Amino acid sequence: MAKLEGLKWESFWNTQLGCLKGSIIYFGKNMSDAWLFGGTGSAFILLMDEQGYGAGGSWYKGPMMNLCNNLGFTVNGVYGFQQDEDFPTKQQMSWENTVYAIDRGYPCYGYNLAMPEYYVVNGYEEGKYLFSGYGVDNWSGRNNQRVFMMTEEIKERLDVFGDQSYVLLEDPETLRLLSELAATNGYELKGPTYMGQFGGSREIMSKGGDSIVLQGYKPVPWDRLGTVHIGLLEMYWVEPGRSSEDKDVVKEALEFALEHAAGPAKWVNPPYKSGREAYDYWINAVESDQPDVFALSYNGQCWAECRKYAAEFLLEASERIGGAAASMLVDAADTYREIHLHLQAAADLLPFEGKAADYYMQPERFKQIALHVRQGKYAEQKGLKQLEQIVKVL
Repeated sequence: MAKLEGLKWESFWNTQLGCLKGSIIYFGKNMSDAWLFGGTGSAFILLMDEQGYGAGGSWYKGPMMNLCNNLGFTVNGVYGFQQDEDFPTKQQMSWENTVYAIDRGYPCYGYNLAMPEYYVVNGYEEGKYLFSGYGVDNWSGRNNQRVFMMTEEIKERLDVFGDQSYVLLEDPETLRLLSELAATNGYELKGPTYMGQFGGSREIMSKGGDSIVLQGYKPVPWDRLGTVHIGLLEMYWVEPGRSSEDKDVVKEALEFALEHAAGPAKWVNPPYKSGREAYDYWINAVESDQPDVFALSYNGQCWAECRKYAAEFLLEASERIGGAAASMLVDAADTYREIHLHLQAAADLLPFEGKAADYYMQPERFKQIALHVRQGKYAEQKGLKQLEQIVKVL
């Protein structure tokens, strides 16, 4: 067994950023959340498909792999899908890279070690990944009101399913215990109820009611990585390096923001759109006859978080680099603060908290969400023009 003591996930909606923040803290670096989000370009991303999905969709080989170097660390790793012909090789490479990195004292992180989120990998033992993240650790942060500690009785009943990743729960006593636990925090399980599990965490999903998460932890065998949910395999390691000058950090991050918003094929692939077209997808999804509450609520939180740190990054940049661009950066920060206010208002109207979709299905609610997203779109168009002028000055 080998473990990097003190390495853990930090709570963000964009969980890949939480992994990077945990890695930065482990390295002993002092970096604001805004500098991390902005310097990687993540603060300025907006990606959406016609249903409203997209958060995290373009980050592989995107800002993570290119702009992290400016902030003093490098990210490398393995990416693939279960249907790939060389999938077993990618699993083996992921494991060997992780063991090598941990032995050298480098943090790692990967996708879906417990739920479809990113998790810090802080060690290994007997062919298994050790990790930290959402649904695993006690923390204060994103939507933890739907995370429950399992009772021993519930755990014993759910353990009979072994390593099955997705099962229908039919035992009346098990369903009664789960319903009673959920009710302690205002959640209601109704209709057919399923359990998704991996890495010790369990997500209890009821078709006619709410969904909750049962906190838990179990090391994941290396040859199961990438075999659940959508079959996506991602495993990375993070190495420390030298930081670029502040001016270069800002200039290259804003250049990426402008490029990504234009939707080039190297960053944005079907069915996704970026920039103004992503906003149009978002608005259309909100105004559709059957809005996808899960997609819209999750992505709303992620993009609102990004724009929050976009505003803070631009303000921090003005203080760091000064000069002719300082006042322009302050003005742009005001614009991105406006964008954040609208996107946060939209997210607050449709929170990602595990409630049944019917709970939110009021026409006036979606009318207000669409209004805020439209206002965010108009402000973003102004903001991108400001970023273009700042890049010219830099």
